[in-house]
Amino acid sequence: MNGRILTALGAALVLAGCAKPLVGPELADLYGRAEILYRMEAKFRTEYDPADAPIDAQSLERNFLKLAFNSEEQMIDDRTIVAGDSVQLLRWPSDVTYGAIGISSEDAGHLNALAQRIGRVIGRNVMPTDDLASAHVKVWMLDGQDRALLRESLADRFGESLGAFIMAWTERPELPCIGMISTDPEDESLAVGLIFVKAELSGNFRRACLTEEFTQVFGLINDDPEARPSIFNDDQEFIELTRHDEYLLKVLYDPRLRAGMTEAEARPLVRRIVQDITGL
Repeated sequence: MNGRILTALGAALVLAGCAKPLVGPELADLYGRAEILYRMEAKFRTEYDPADAPIDAQSLERNFLKLAFNSEEQMIDDRTIVAGDSVQLLRWPSDVTYGAIGISSEDAGHLNALAQRIGRVIGRNVMPTDDLASAHVKVWMLDGQDRALLRESLADRFGESLGAFIMAWTERPELPCIGMISTDPEDESLAVGLIFVKAELSGNFRRACLTEEFTQVFGLINDDPEARPSIFNDDQEFIELTRHDEYLLKVLYDPRLRAGMTEAEARPLVRRIVQDITGL
C-alpha cells in the first residue's frame, strides 16, 4: 500500500480486560453476552432522527472538525499500537468499488443497501465487485481458522506496522472489527480501505461493526464521545446512520472542500456548508 496509512477502529468497550484468546463458540458467546449488556444500557439504537438528541449547526460543525481532521489512538494493555494524530481532509476522488469475502447473503444485502445509501449522500457511485484485489474497499469476515492463516502472512502482505495492528485484531476479543485506509501520496485522497470483522459476531453486533467500519473508510475516520446522535462514537449508543451522520458525510464531499485540506483551511468553509446543507 502506498501513501500514508491511518486507522479507524470499532471496539467493544464492555470487553475491555478480556484478553484471553478466544475463537469459535466461546467467542461467539462472549459477543452475544456483550450485545445483551449493551441493550440493557439502552445501546444499539437504530433511530434516524432521535427526539432526545437534537442537532444544531454548531454541534455539526464541531463534530465534523473532530471526526474529519483527527485519527484515533489505539492502545492494547497500555501500549500504543497506533498513534492518534491530526490529519488532512480525506475522501475518495471518484466512484468507489468494494469487495468482500466470508460474508453471508444477509451481510451482502446490508452492505449493498448501506453502499447505495452512502453513495446517494456523497454523490458517488459505490458499487460491489467480485474482484477483491481491484476493489477500493476490501472487507474480510474471518473465523478463527482463517485468522490463524492470516497471521502467517501478515508482515509480507501488510508490512510491519500495519501487520502489528491486524495481529492484535486476530488475537484480542475486545477488537471485534477494525478498519484502515491508505491515501494517495500525490494528493492525499483515499486510495484503499481495509476492513476486518470477526465471523463470530452475530445479530446487531455484527451489523454494527459492518456499518461503522464501512462508513468510516469514506473519510470520517475518528470517533469522539461528544458526537451524538452518531455511529462515530465508541459508546455504541447508535448503530445505524443517523441524520446527523448523513449531514457529516454531505459536508465531507461538498465540492467546496478538497482532499488534503488542513483543518485551518477548511474551518471557515465548513460553517457555511453546514448552514447551506441543513438550513439550521
